[in-house]
Amino acid sequence: MRKERSISKQISRRLIAIAIFSMVLTGAVIAFIMHCAFDAQIKHDIRLYAKALASAYTQNDGRLSLPDFETEEVRITLLSPTGEVLFESSADTSKMENHLTRPEVRKALEEGEGEATRISGTLGRQTYYYALVLKDGNILRLSMWSARMLSAYRKLIPVTVFVLLVLLGISALLSMLMTKQLVRPITAMADDVEHMDENMPYTELAPLVEAVMEEQQRKEENETIRQQFTANVSHELKTPLTSISGYAEMIETGIAQKEDIPEFAGKIHHEAGRLITLISDIIKLSELDEPSNDRDFEEVDLSAVVEKSAGYLKFHAEQAGVRLVLTAPKCMVWGNEGMLEELVYNLMDNAIRYNHPGGDVRVSVQKEPDGAALLSVVDTGIGIPKEHQSRVFERFYRVDKSRSKESGGTGLGLAIVKHVAEQHGAKLSLESEWQQGTAITVRFEAHPECAL
Repeated sequence: MRKERSISKQISRRLIAIAIFSMVLTGAVIAFIMHCAFDAQIKHDIRLYAKALASAYTQNDGRLSLPDFETEEVRITLLSPTGEVLFESSADTSKMENHLTRPEVRKALEEGEGEATRISGTLGRQTYYYALVLKDGNILRLSMWSARMLSAYRKLIPVTVFVLLVLLGISALLSMLMTKQLVRPITAMADDVEHMDENMPYTELAPLVEAVMEEQQRKEENETIRQQFTANVSHELKTPLTSISGYAEMIETGIAQKEDIPEFAGKIHHEAGRLITLISDIIKLSELDEPSNDRDFEEVDLSAVVEKSAGYLKFHAEQAGVRLVLTAPKCMVWGNEGMLEELVYNLMDNAIRYNHPGGDVRVSVQKEPDGAALLSVVDTGIGIPKEHQSRVFERFYRVDKSRSKESGGTGLGLAIVKHVAEQHGAKLSLESEWQQGTAITVRFEAHPECAL
């Protein structure tokens, strides 16, 4: 069972996630910038302090007392030109090795000043060093280990985290408020489905709204068709049942003369036959209204279907004095054989039923160069007036109601043809002239699984 999800919660969560990501990214960038800024500022301060000490040292002709300038943060070292440690504020000079090979010392001897960041051999910590050559040739070196350099920066971390958490809370609150504002128009639109297209708040919803409106319209049309169909079925069933009931009552009550009973029985039999045919056609239409199942489709020889239907209708055609002419070479189509039999049978039955004695019904099947198959049923019957041609495929529609009932027609034959054609993706075309005949063509499109 699919779990239902709230669009409001989904939007809120995504907005909060974006806010968290943005804040973390912003915090990381700010932290990096602050780190670089603090690092640069402290290095700058150390260089200034070193130059100030050097200036004081020179002015006092080297008699400056360096211990007086010791600080807790800055380490002061005085070296001879040969690298010997003359003074060290953080260690015993007698235990210290020669510093001539230190990177900052070498660079200072070459360029007058030098700097380096490395692990201190004396303290064992990551340390920044700055050295410069004094006028007497000695080397003054100041250093500060990295942890102290960043101590001020670290003090800002709790404040920064607190500010970020406050901003996160504000973002969460704003995201919920914004989500409600975004969703409110959608909820209002859903409450008024009939005018959904008029109250559409966002253009991005247009495809969804159009689909919903189309589905709504389709449901309304289907409901109208269902109601009309129910009314038509009730009327069509009532007529033969009324006739059967009337004739049966006349026989039962003795009103009918003895010599009339066979005639009344024949009429009852005729109306019962009409009723059976009508019910059969209604059942077929109901089955065709169900969605088609492509798994029931296969290669079908349309010519075999035509010949089979002609066999069923041969006696009917002979009784009506109509000649069947078949031109049906082998022609494969992709479809459901039973449904195709209904289509062909109803087309041929209609052509025979509404024909003149001595008339023809010509049925042909042919394959087009593009792989499409054409089924054509042409008769020399009564034809269909132009004003009726657009409606002949509707359920229970009859051009000549009296003739249709006399011939046993239900008004559902061409409706069945239309449904089968739609289920197969086929196209129907009709050409007819009043009192000259009718030609109905069904075009089945080529299918990749169907042989040419």
